[in-house]
Amino acid sequence: MLGYVLLFIAGIIILKAVCGAPGRFAFAMAGDEDMKIVTGGFHGFHKDEELENAEAEVEANAYMRHKNNGNIEKARALGRQFAAELCGLAKTISEPQSCDDALMRLHNKLLLFYYVINRVISDLSLNSILAQTTLNVFYAELESTAPELYGHVRDMAAFSFYILCERSETCNEYEIGKVYARLCGGKDQISVSREGVRLYREYYSVCSGLYEQEEYRMV
Repeated sequence: MLGYVLLFIAGIIILKAVCGAPGRFAFAMAGDEDMKIVTGGFHGFHKDEELENAEAEVEANAYMRHKNNGNIEKARALGRQFAAELCGLAKTISEPQSCDDALMRLHNKLLLFYYVINRVISDLSLNSILAQTTLNVFYAELESTAPELYGHVRDMAAFSFYILCERSETCNEYEIGKVYARLCGGKDQISVSREGVRLYREYYSVCSGLYEQEEYRMV
C-alpha cells in the first residue's frame, strides 16, 4: 500500500512540474496509472535528495488526508460516473448503417464528450491529487467495462487538436466548436461548428453537474 501511494505521489509531482500553471492540471492520458519514475536523471544533474524527499512527504501526507476524510473515494466514484456517462451517450446514439459523414459525426460526438470529461476534471478538481485519482479510475473503468468504446475514443491524433486549442490564449467554446467541425469534415462547416458549440455546452453542463454532486471536504 505504501509503495502504491509513493508511486502515485511521484506521478503528481511530475504533473505539477509539467503543468506549471497554478489552479489548472495537465490533461493526463490513459496509462498514467502505470507511470514510472526514472532514477538518476540526466548525467550531471541530480535533484537535491532532501528536497525531493520533503516534497514526496508533503504529497504523501496530503494524499492520506484526502483518503481519511473521504475525498479519495469520492474522486474514485466520480471517475466511475464519468465512464458510465460516456457509455450511456454511446448507447443513445444510433450508429448509421451507411454514410461516412454520419459515422464521422458519431465518432466526434463521443470524442468531444471524452474531451469535456478531461476538461471538467482539469477545471474543477480541488487539486492534482483528486484530479489524478478521478482520471485513473475513469480510464480504468472505461477500459474494463467498454473496451471497444475505450479504443474508439482513444483517437490521439484528433484529441490533440482539442489540446492545442485548450492551450491557446484564444480558446473558448466557439473555437472548440470549430475544432469539432474540422474533425467532422464536410462542406457545411458553419452549421457543424454551431452543433459543436451546442454539444460542448450540453456535455460540460452534464459533467460539471456530476462533479458538483460530490461534496469534497477541504483539508
